[in-house]
Amino acid sequence: MAKNILKVPNVAGSLVRKVKFPEKFKGTIIEKWADYWKNLFIDYRQMLQDLRTDIQDDPVKAMKYTASIMALIGLYKNNPNEIDFRHELKRISNEVVMVSSECLNEKAADHLRYLDTCYNQGVIHYRSLGIASIMYTSELNDSCDLYKAHCSYVQPSYFSFPSRIVDVGLMGKWWNLYKKTTNYDVNL
Repeated sequence: MAKNILKVPNVAGSLVRKVKFPEKFKGTIIEKWADYWKNLFIDYRQMLQDLRTDIQDDPVKAMKYTASIMALIGLYKNNPNEIDFRHELKRISNEVVMVSSECLNEKAADHLRYLDTCYNQGVIHYRSLGIASIMYTSELNDSCDLYKAHCSYVQPSYFSFPSRIVDVGLMGKWWNLYKKTTNYDVNL
């Protein structure tokens, strides 16, 4: 099978050379369009041949690049979204309600109350970064039409953004929510 894959660029290249364009289309936009695709095919064929020789020359480097690309694809596929966050928040909140107040970890309960308050006020937001996601808060609701919401002089600075991040989602899990609510039924 590997021999067949190695023969594909040569077979396809010979097909491109064998195909002749009819005389009535010479000098038209159709010929230019065909030349464009022919040159594009030749470029990609040459790129694949160069890639094959690079892999044969340094297989360790090729394996590192392949592993890195596969890891990034895996992170992208398992990137949690806001629905996952809300689902996990509701699940944990339902479990916390069943625990008595003597056993309840107050830090976990306070964090859950804070997140519920942020959702009720509409100041919590979601942003996907491709391989990771963040949940962050703002000072005002999106539908708020106060002067403070429009004035550029009272907007929060970029340096205050890290302090407004509530949670970071990576590998299918919201890590801050997990960390703060792991032992919700252990009163410390």
